[in-house]
Amino acid sequence: MEKREKILHSVINIIIVILVAVGLYMTMTYRSEYMEFQMRGTISLRYYTVQSNLFAGIVALMALFYQGKATKVLKLMSATATGLTFAVVLFFLGPLYGHWRMYKRANLFFHLIVPLLSMIEFVLLSDVPKKWKWKVLSAVPTLVYGVVYVLNILINGVGERYPNYNDFYLFLRWGWGVALLIFAGIVLISFGIACLLSGINTKVDKLRRRVSCPSQ
Repeated sequence: MEKREKILHSVINIIIVILVAVGLYMTMTYRSEYMEFQMRGTISLRYYTVQSNLFAGIVALMALFYQGKATKVLKLMSATATGLTFAVVLFFLGPLYGHWRMYKRANLFFHLIVPLLSMIEFVLLSDVPKKWKWKVLSAVPTLVYGVVYVLNILINGVGERYPNYNDFYLFLRWGWGVALLIFAGIVLISFGIACLLSGINTKVDKLRRRVSCPSQ
């Protein structure tokens, strides 16, 4: 069973690496002047979606060669980050703009497939650290992204026109107070996703142990 799990984890990690690479290539080279809910070229790297998926790809590549504690913690962090992207698209942007519009081209990988694979692969891992500090740490990338986002606006201004618009998520449309509340809420959601994934992993791990040791 353990051997099959290792093979499954390796296969999923390889798929994640390939899909992130293909998605990034598509984002950088797509030739159409109009890409709905997606920017072309290096400017796309400023978006949380691209950064979280790139993070997941790097961690998946690491996991193919090293399966220590650090990798497992990074797995929780990357699953949380891509999980946030998945949740925002599924429960907010999808109903608002149409799910079919959110899962086009590279966004099919970045908004749906890679996040799902990252979360599923994490949940299937055994012996994952359960300490609270790792769950808190998993929300830190989102917090850091929000801090950098705010600092960029404070230093360079909001900007005049899209795409050279530093408030590209339009959080300041309702003022700084609402924007900061939104950021705080997103960080809390990230922490909640980390707790949810860890909780599911614990239940799966217990079930696995019962199946492997039915006499206990």
